[in-house]
Amino acid sequence: MSLANFKILLIDTDVELLSIIESALKSEGFTVLTSTNSKEAIKIAVEELPQLVLVDLLMPELDGIDICIDLRHKPELANTLIVFHTERSEDYSQIAAFNAGADDYIIKPVKPRVLVSRLKALLKRHSSHQLEVDTTKLTGLTIDRERYLIFLEGEEIVLPRKEFELLSLLSTSPRKVFTRKEISQLIWGYEIYAKNRTIDVHIRKLREKLGDKYIKTIKGIGYSLEI
Repeated sequence: MSLANFKILLIDTDVELLSIIESALKSEGFTVLTSTNSKEAIKIAVEELPQLVLVDLLMPELDGIDICIDLRHKPELANTLIVFHTERSEDYSQIAAFNAGADDYIIKPVKPRVLVSRLKALLKRHSSHQLEVDTTKLTGLTIDRERYLIFLEGEEIVLPRKEFELLSLLSTSPRKVFTRKEISQLIWGYEIYAKNRTIDVHIRKLREKLGDKYIKTIKGIGYSLEI
């Protein structure tokens, strides 16, 4: 699929910033939609089915978290990437975004070319990442890569895409320590630095669903799947 076939929806109240980002994305061949209104943006997303939504956290009426939750409840947008683009850098804001279903969190200000590169890497990773169609069976845990499902002690558990990909990656080599750099490059397509809580939030969410015995933290290095 060429870039021209990718739609990106930009949601922000800053009209000038929207124009700058729109121009940068269009110069790379993307089809770009914009909205300054939360409810209008949700309607556009449902009608246009963009591959990626870039949304500011601070929106009137419905904030970015509300928008993200709403979009995540729409089956037709199950494969749409949602990226926050905001000035809010606090850990709790990032955690709230990932809990709502965000795929990435980018803190303003960021140069347009850097932002576009981040989005291109995310889309490239998402569109090219083809998990092998097989089933991995581990002690008490079955990972069905074809259907993006896991079974814990026989109970079916549906995971958000990034959580599933993270668990699937760890399961390829049980007890191998995957560094944060490896995880970020293989799952997100670029290096996620320690101050960014993306990986930590996804690991915590996996532990909430699987229990603490499966994923081990190797302090200062990364994570491993203990089977």
